[in-house]
Amino acid sequence: MTRRVVLLGVALALAVSRCSDSAGPTSGSLALQLSNAGASDRAMLLQIASADSTARIDTVLAPAGSSYRVFAERQSGMQWRVIVTGNLSNGVLVIIQVSDRSVATAYSGTILDVADASYADVQPGSRALTVGP
Repeated sequence: MTRRVVLLGVALALAVSRCSDSAGPTSGSLALQLSNAGASDRAMLLQIASADSTARIDTVLAPAGSSYRVFAERQSGMQWRVIVTGNLSNGVLVIIQVSDRSVATAYSGTILDVADASYADVQPGSRALTVGP
C-alpha cells in the first residue's frame, strides 16, 4: 500500500510540474503612438480595439510623466473609446494594459475626431496611431 501511495505521489508531482511548464498569455502594457500630429492639436477622440476575442484590453492610461488627461470608457472587453486632451504631439499618446502582449498586432487604434486650440473640429488627415511595446 505504501509503495502505491509513493508512486502515486511521484506521478502526481510529475504531472503538476509539466502543467506549470506550459507558457500562457503574458499580460502587460503596450504603447499607442501618435504620428503626424498637428501643431495645434489639443484633443483627440480614439477607438482602441482588439481583433482577437481572447486579447482583452484591461485599462487605458496616460503615459507616465505626460501632461495628457485621458478619459476612457470600456465598451466591451475588446473595445474602448478614449478622449485625450493636452498639447498633443508625436510619440506615446496612451498606454493600454492588455491580457496578452504576444498578440500585439491584434490591437489597433483609430482616430475618430480631432480638435485644435480654438476647439475647432479638425479632420484626422494624415495623423496615425500604431501599437507597439
